[in-house]
Amino acid sequence: MGEQFTSIPFKRIFLLLFFVTSITHSQFYHGLDVGVNSTNTDFVVGESVEPSRSTGFWVGYVAERELNDRIFVRLGFTFNRRSFKAISRRGINTSNENWGIDVIEIPINLGYYLNFNRRNLQFFVDAGLNVGYHNRAITKNDTETVFLDIGGDATIKRLGFGANASVGLLVKKRVKLRLNYYNGLTNIMNTDTDTWKNKTIGISINYFLREKEVY
Repeated sequence: MGEQFTSIPFKRIFLLLFFVTSITHSQFYHGLDVGVNSTNTDFVVGESVEPSRSTGFWVGYVAERELNDRIFVRLGFTFNRRSFKAISRRGINTSNENWGIDVIEIPINLGYYLNFNRRNLQFFVDAGLNVGYHNRAITKNDTETVFLDIGGDATIKRLGFGANASVGLLVKKRVKLRLNYYNGLTNIMNTDTDTWKNKTIGISINYFLREKEVY
């Protein structure tokens, strides 16, 4: 099996994020981030080909800070489950498979309010980069479930990187509705002959623990 979570310095990243947002609590707006996603992928792994979309979810923490009337920075710490379907071809035989990966992810985005002077409804866009820690990866068919090794020289790389962009609406200074697109930038497979890059469309709701200042 892959490396244990406790042996990876990813914990330090979480502690650093927690420390930074804690000491700047008065400057950041803290909240919850919950959403559903639909994942497709650039994918060829052995005899498994022809990926198609499937549904997953994410849940996590978000912190935002306004840099001025229009510009804001957004930090997150989320658990993502991305899943998709594929077909395995072995000679004349084919079978349906389900693939999935669990990722603990830190997105860092820069955002812009399009109509900052509206108190109840504000449209925004944001975009940035993601770093992800792969915690679990599986493939299963009608007869078996296989847990893929992660880390080092294993099947799946421990870390992955991606980019994301969102459009959305801030409602009544406390709730954000977001439509997000994520594109994996790195191949998460450790072999040169295999490819796995996730592409995800998601819808989420953010609830902030205190009202944002709306100009």
